[in-house]
Amino acid sequence: MELKTFSKPALANALSNNHTSKEIILTKNQFIFLHEYLDSKDINAKTMVIEENYISKDFLDGYASYYALCFENYPKVCRRVHFFSKKFGEPELSAAITSNNSNLWGGYLGFIVVKPIPITVIGLTLLKTYPNKEEPRVFWGTREYDVHLFGKKLKINSLAFQEQDTVIAACATTAIWSMLNKASLDFHTTLKSPSQITRDADTVSPDGSRLFPNKGLSLLQICQAIVNSGLVSEIKRGNIKHSDDHGMVVSSIYIRKILNAYSAIGIPIILVIKVPTGDTYGAHAITVSGFKQKQLKVSLPKNDITWYSENIERIYAHDDQWGPFARISFLNDKEIENHWTKSDPKKRPTLVQNIIVPVYPKIRISYENIEAIVLGLDVILRLFFGNRIVSDLVWDIKIQYAQNYKESIRNANLSNTAKMKRLVDPLPKYVWVANCYVANLKIMEFVFDATGVNNAMLGLDVVCFLPRPIRIKLRDFLKNNKHKFEPLIKHKDRGNYYDFIVKAL
Repeated sequence: MELKTFSKPALANALSNNHTSKEIILTKNQFIFLHEYLDSKDINAKTMVIEENYISKDFLDGYASYYALCFENYPKVCRRVHFFSKKFGEPELSAAITSNNSNLWGGYLGFIVVKPIPITVIGLTLLKTYPNKEEPRVFWGTREYDVHLFGKKLKINSLAFQEQDTVIAACATTAIWSMLNKASLDFHTTLKSPSQITRDADTVSPDGSRLFPNKGLSLLQICQAIVNSGLVSEIKRGNIKHSDDHGMVVSSIYIRKILNAYSAIGIPIILVIKVPTGDTYGAHAITVSGFKQKQLKVSLPKNDITWYSENIERIYAHDDQWGPFARISFLNDKEIENHWTKSDPKKRPTLVQNIIVPVYPKIRISYENIEAIVLGLDVILRLFFGNRIVSDLVWDIKIQYAQNYKESIRNANLSNTAKMKRLVDPLPKYVWVANCYVANLKIMEFVFDATGVNNAMLGLDVVCFLPRPIRIKLRDFLKNNKHKFEPLIKHKDRGNYYDFIVKAL
């Protein structure tokens, strides 16, 4: 055990090893990021506790797959560097280790595992997320980890991060591994080591060469590795043309919609991006686990549909070439800004090529299926309200666990009779919920089966929060204009959908 005051030189020294000098560490992007992160006013690290001869399960698997077979005698034990937000010395630490009443542990910020290999030294890393103080940050892709230190069990809410080592794992493998760290909490999903994930992707690399050293995974291989871990993938491809050089990219509006829609089930989402590097652009993969969302602003009614997800102004992603919870901003509807852009001499933007949404196999209905129906509902409700409302309609579409949806019903402004009916009725494990707001007031809630067949009518319930007289007027309005409004519902079974909505009101 060694105790150090947190500083840039001390951190660089702690992350170095016999194969990677302190001078090399100081030049690494990951070091620059981690020092900035730990030194920020939001995290504010003060003290480091260095634990030698640490056995890392994740490194051991890679060690057995590759490093143990090298002529060079690489050690199999690692170093683990712990961070605290409080200043203390060895007497205070010794007292905390032997006592159950010390408040020292309340300032625990997490740890970094240092691997005993050249250059790519950053192993399993768990760090505290940015706090949710003035800024409304939502880290939906994190989980609670148990950390054992000197016989003391500490808890930290985070998402596992590590640097790709270019031998066992490239960026895509590391992105999948981070995602599985959260998804593996579900008993249907398996958390595998980076080397296992790489093996699951295919028998050879995309160019036909051997898997190890690994040169990266193709989009198909990423999906194959996800399937072999117990999940399936929904691929959201580019939907807007950028330029001849970059082709189709995913629009910022669409990125926001997808992240918001799937955030409630808590599985981190993978972005396949093009980053400026040297004179060109390179392919890269990152794992999104949270976002910063502005408060819903009241605006005048518009002709186009308004999405709640438009309030997302920043996302947080694990980028193995930089660090955990890296901030990403939207420059415009075609480009984003991240650490790649900021470090580029020409400040060239980053582009999103694909979104990979890992979901449980039981989820068979995609976001797009629900949005198509909501677009029609928006037109109908706008025609009904006309000049009766002075604020815009805002829609929020999310997939949820049924038990979480029922919990929201329990806390909703409904009669006990209305609550009881919905709480005792059976639901599939996953449901799509489309909420409609006027200003900050929820007026309607449409519930759909997320596990059904797309060609079927998937409506399960309509919860109306409007006063009874207005609800009756809406129902009559729909009945009297069925021939006009039914075609607005873009679904093969639109007739049953329309009748279901009318009946539910």
